[in-house]
Amino acid sequence: MAGMTLFAVYRVPADIVLGIDRGFFFEALDVLLAVMFLTDLPLTFLFAQRRGSIARRNYIKVLLVPDLIAAVAAVAFSRGSQVELLVLVKVIHVTYFVSTWRQQLMRTGNIVRLGLFVYWLMILIHVTACGWIYMRETLPASNPLGKYIEAVYWSVTTLTTIGYGDITPQNQDQMIFAIFVMLLGFLMMGYLIGNIAGLLNRTDPLRAQYAASLEEVSSFVQYNNIPANLKHRIIDYFTYMWHQRAAFDEPHILHTLPHGLKSEVSLHLKRDVIQRVPFFNQAGENLIREVANEMRPIVITPGEAVFHYGDPANNMYFINRGTIEVRTETGEVINTLADGDFFGEMALLEKRRRMATVVAIDYTDLYVLDAIAFNRILEGHPDFKEFIETVARQRASTGGRGDSSELPAYGTMR
Repeated sequence: MAGMTLFAVYRVPADIVLGIDRGFFFEALDVLLAVMFLTDLPLTFLFAQRRGSIARRNYIKVLLVPDLIAAVAAVAFSRGSQVELLVLVKVIHVTYFVSTWRQQLMRTGNIVRLGLFVYWLMILIHVTACGWIYMRETLPASNPLGKYIEAVYWSVTTLTTIGYGDITPQNQDQMIFAIFVMLLGFLMMGYLIGNIAGLLNRTDPLRAQYAASLEEVSSFVQYNNIPANLKHRIIDYFTYMWHQRAAFDEPHILHTLPHGLKSEVSLHLKRDVIQRVPFFNQAGENLIREVANEMRPIVITPGEAVFHYGDPANNMYFINRGTIEVRTETGEVINTLADGDFFGEMALLEKRRRMATVVAIDYTDLYVLDAIAFNRILEGHPDFKEFIETVARQRASTGGRGDSSELPAYGTMR
């Protein structure tokens, strides 16, 4: 939409002042422009409607009238009419959207703001050049390209406050127009210089947080004489968190959300990994939502053990990203698990110690479900509790043998 709006801004004023026949290709673009402006009205309204009453009111208050004017102008008015300039009000929607989008981008917001400035600069240069052509006829009509290049040259030198003086106003109307453009250029250059200075001086907040964390870690390891290998593992951990997780704290972010929104986000993040577990296959939506709310994320570094042989079984684990090895008491690798797999489910089914050691091969993002929290959830779902107890008794009768993938799904053991 921003590209088609820029096309309209370039095509309409140039067509009015130069009257160039652009042929079938540009006629087709005009039709596409009209179709896009028309379909943008209901689509944008529907998107605003989905986001809630506040977004809908903001759209009606700020953008509905400009969008309607631009759409009617693109469809109803003939080529070369000055009334067709009304399509240019679509720039309001583009600017509003990009400005709103920029506020949602922490790390690239300044780049988007600079891009929006360049977008407006392209519009200003072209519109003021067309205005200069309209105010001043100095070249024969047989040379429209030369006329336009001269006008762009005057526009650039005036907007950038250079003003060589080789092209000057010849009457009062031209002087008034030139004064307006010079004032506009003065404001534009001040805005540009201020923004460039801000871009150079402003630090990326996430990068600043990463640098502060590394500085704190460096002081910690020096003060406590941490061995070099542990120091490097600590630094590698913070580097991983910076590159892969962007230094965000998932539990903290979820904690700041209202309960309903927190539950929806948790369910979106964890539904897939939960439903891979056989005894969750046909669990109800409410139970899965409660389980998702209780799962917490952790990161395991390469070579670190999630748990050892003989440890108490208190948690079940879901692999979100990474690779782990399952090893016997003697260290023999008996299985390798990766993204989407789960392990340690006996903590939810049985009360016995770990029968293997689990070690991370690379950085591994896990979700952890605490057995105590899971038992608390079961109290509110007696049918599922009965099913889990049945599964536990079945596994106990076989001495705990068998893979969890062999377990029946909830609803099949009735």
